[in-house]
Amino acid sequence: MSEDLRWQCCRQVAGPLVKESRAIRPRLSRLDSPYDRAEKNRILRPSRDSSVCRSRVDRLELLLALFGFDGQSYTLTFADDCLPPSFKEVRKAWRRFLYRLKRWRGRPFDYIYLIEGKHGGHRYHIHLTVRYSDFPPLAMEDLWTNGFVEGKPLLLGPYDTYRRTAKYYCKERTDGVVIPIDARTWVASRSLTAQLLPPERWEDDSGKIPFPDCPRCKGSNHVDNQFGSYNYGWYIKQDPLRPTLDAIDAERKAKRKQQLDS
Repeated sequence: MSEDLRWQCCRQVAGPLVKESRAIRPRLSRLDSPYDRAEKNRILRPSRDSSVCRSRVDRLELLLALFGFDGQSYTLTFADDCLPPSFKEVRKAWRRFLYRLKRWRGRPFDYIYLIEGKHGGHRYHIHLTVRYSDFPPLAMEDLWTNGFVEGKPLLLGPYDTYRRTAKYYCKERTDGVVIPIDARTWVASRSLTAQLLPPERWEDDSGKIPFPDCPRCKGSNHVDNQFGSYNYGWYIKQDPLRPTLDAIDAERKAKRKQQLDS
């Protein structure tokens, strides 16, 4: 490759998630051999996720990242006497529940939901992600009167990612029976999608992707051959409240130890 080629850069930021790619991309030609075309496509179509929305999982990952460290995921299941017989009836139950959430909250709020019914016990249920500060578990349990509520943080640990939940939410496909063909597998509120900024694009002399000193977690991918080069990196920033929460937790443990010793 010529040294004077400029790297094509793209960076997508969504909450604490930053995804960036830098590439020197080749051009396909009708004269390419099968080997040449395969090698060029390694640069043009990287096998892993990228900083732009290439798939439903990519876009959902970015929307989930907008919840930051305040995201809470709930599984809403139906009791036997409340179980809807069809997808249409489940959606009606969701709309009634959404109306109840809006009345309780008193203002618009961010959410992502999906209806599933093909795995597990093959019973319809609803997955819902909202902000913990908007709907803590006790409030959600009071508001969902059709059955049972199971809640957990959107990020389960220091090395968890938003992509894990995005893949899980996209695992079921429409089949025309349990899930109608024309049904959207997941739906995000307009207030949430409006917060997703477009990706930044620019040219650079360097293909190196900068990382912060101590991100919460990170990953990278690199492809290089005689036709071009592709660098990809992502990271989730540290929770700015984590040091405060750790200090509070340490203080509680110290007080508890003093009580036990006395």
